[in-house]
Amino acid sequence: MTPERRPPTGARSAPIPPDAPTAPFLPECSGPWRAHRYLDRLARAMRRYGWTAELRYAQQPPILLRVYSEAVPCIGESVSVLQENGAWWYRASYGVWLAQCTNVPLAAQRLSVLLTPWVSAALGDGTK
Repeated sequence: MTPERRPPTGARSAPIPPDAPTAPFLPECSGPWRAHRYLDRLARAMRRYGWTAELRYAQQPPILLRVYSEAVPCIGESVSVLQENGAWWYRASYGVWLAQCTNVPLAAQRLSVLLTPWVSAALGDGTK
């Protein structure tokens, strides 16, 4: 005796209620994996320029990269990764867009240009 075979039933379509909330927008900050990858690249470039660079993880995004001089650790900049117009960008903590994440050398150079006068003034000479 063979069991009766029924035709397979597929997924049913269900109408969306008119009062259902819309899907949330993607967050402005990047996903943790993307931020970590891009900020790690920038950290390596900043270390080559002689700066100290540390990734800072938080409970909530964004992940930040803290860049400073060892000689003056109280002066530095925090960099995050954000998406704007379909591209990922490095952004300084005070809102300046440094460069697209595909152009790490430019971001590192601009960050060095931003930090050097502050560190030089704190040290009272031209070293960083």
